[in-house]
Amino acid sequence: MAENITNLRISMVTSGDPRFPAENMLDGTTKTFWASTGLFPQEFIVSLPAYYVIKKVTIWSMKVAGWTVSRSTGDAPFDYDEMYREDIEDAGDQSLQVTSFSISSSDAKREYSAKNVKFTIRKGHSDFTAVHRVAITGEIDASRESERKSKKERDLAVDEDELSVGRAVRVQ
Repeated sequence: MAENITNLRISMVTSGDPRFPAENMLDGTTKTFWASTGLFPQEFIVSLPAYYVIKKVTIWSMKVAGWTVSRSTGDAPFDYDEMYREDIEDAGDQSLQVTSFSISSSDAKREYSAKNVKFTIRKGHSDFTAVHRVAITGEIDASRESERKSKKERDLAVDEDELSVGRAVRVQ
């Protein structure tokens, strides 16, 4: 069953103003925001607490003229595949733009499983844009999480074996 994913974190942002930090996008309210500074494109990466099959993404913003949303399937935030692209009409001076897209069950299997989601503001209706909130809904990808945990356990076992060999060498 799809759930609103919690424990998200911002792992990268291309610009920032200390008065409007990127973490504001994940605080659950539209009263705070992250403000972009400078030229376009602007990007930020949201890291998920586990592998999730993404079902829906919603973004509350101001003055954004074009979004691209991509996902990465690896633990590290690299090698992104585009999931969504849209040009957005200006909502007026102080109006929030709400951009939302869903992925149908038939499309949402492994191909939209992600650990990191990259949001790209391709262009703006102003020199500066604001992102007030980001929400991602999905289901834990049990097969990917199982693979990741097995790999961690294998890596841990190898490290322990290396430590045991290292101790044996030191004793001699």
